[in-house]
Amino acid sequence: MKLLCAADLHLGRQPSRLPAALLSASAELTPAAAWRRLVHVAKEREVRAVLLAGDVLDDEHDFFEAFGDLKAGVEELVAAGIAVLAVSGNHDVEVLPRLARAVPELVLLGEGGLWQTHTLDDGANFVHVVGWSYPARSVTNSPLATLPSALIGLAPAPIVGLLHCDRDQGGSRYAPVTSAELAAAAVDAWLLGHVHRPDVGGFTPVKGDAARRGHGGAPAPVSGYLGSIFAADPGEEGGRGAWLLDVADGAITLDPVPLSPLRFETVTLDVSGLRDAADSGQAVALAFNQLHARLRDEHALLDSGAVAVGCRLVIAGRSALRSELAKRLAEDDPRELLLTLDGVSYFVHDVRLEVLPAIDLATAAAGSDPLALLARKLLMLDGPPSPEQQELLARGRGALAAVAAGRHYRGLEPPELPDAVVADQLRQAALELIDLMGAS
Repeated sequence: MKLLCAADLHLGRQPSRLPAALLSASAELTPAAAWRRLVHVAKEREVRAVLLAGDVLDDEHDFFEAFGDLKAGVEELVAAGIAVLAVSGNHDVEVLPRLARAVPELVLLGEGGLWQTHTLDDGANFVHVVGWSYPARSVTNSPLATLPSALIGLAPAPIVGLLHCDRDQGGSRYAPVTSAELAAAAVDAWLLGHVHRPDVGGFTPVKGDAARRGHGGAPAPVSGYLGSIFAADPGEEGGRGAWLLDVADGAITLDPVPLSPLRFETVTLDVSGLRDAADSGQAVALAFNQLHARLRDEHALLDSGAVAVGCRLVIAGRSALRSELAKRLAEDDPRELLLTLDGVSYFVHDVRLEVLPAIDLATAAAGSDPLALLARKLLMLDGPPSPEQQELLARGRGALAAVAAGRHYRGLEPPELPDAVVADQLRQAALELIDLMGAS
């Protein structure tokens, strides 16, 4: 029996960081487009059911926006003999039950925080699906405590669990559970929602049964986050989509099915060997061609229905051309790039110049001049944790917070300043100072 499983559709959400050149195609770059692709794949693969592990909608205000897309997809699936089972998450705790009543073909499991089972039968096999839905936006206790009673009396068959939860996050307000609890439950496969990065397996289509087996040759356990179906912002890099779960002869396998029309990646360009800053544009174009070739070959990019790939361009390496590269980036901004390869549009949403100076920082740090001081600070930032590093970060955080509190930014939300952000700001400032020292 084949089941197509997904989580965190967030119908109604709009993508961020799209360039102006792609706004005309924005209707194709939405969770609704990924949902339509899922419906198509489910029919093409002749699955028995589609399982949705929560946050099908982004929030309660998306009822009318999401209603048409969800209703049309569910009805198309049911007409093809494909059942649709879902649980609600923290985003759609109120709106998904209303939608389920408006679209009766959608089977909502576990409404009100009570575990519920539904048995699927394809004539040769049958599978029990057990699910739990949020009774409120905030749930601070583990829902697994009441699971055993829901499994009493079930006929012997594989059991698949649908749950939207926070795993191994003590004190969470979003149905906290532990890995130990999940492993101890009498469930053969846990399909989790809530965390948008998939960890149920690597999101690269695998070939052959051996790729899906554990070290001992037995089928690898199936348990983890399915991840979001759609990449809504640059924080959701890598493949996004659904998972094809296959139950045969008691064994369960799971394969990724890329679906998101929008994908985000990081492109790192090493300019250590660059002799002329004027050649940087050509090097960037080559890097994007190489990225496209990799995604096409390794991630079935074209088969996934991808429309666009947004990239964070990181220019790295060690070079004496750092200041020249910075000037060229200011004059010819890569964020104006829109490169189309095999019908897929590539754009740059962020550029980071992380080129180190063409000096040995360790040697420079041994001196007593201002350059030595900067070199020591850089080495400290990139070195192991230490009290000196924490003191430097604390001072940097204070300075950045003071700038954000200035009158020019009055009324704006104060920025989040974790260690990584502060360290990056300090690093960039130090590298610019080293450039200025070299130019003087």
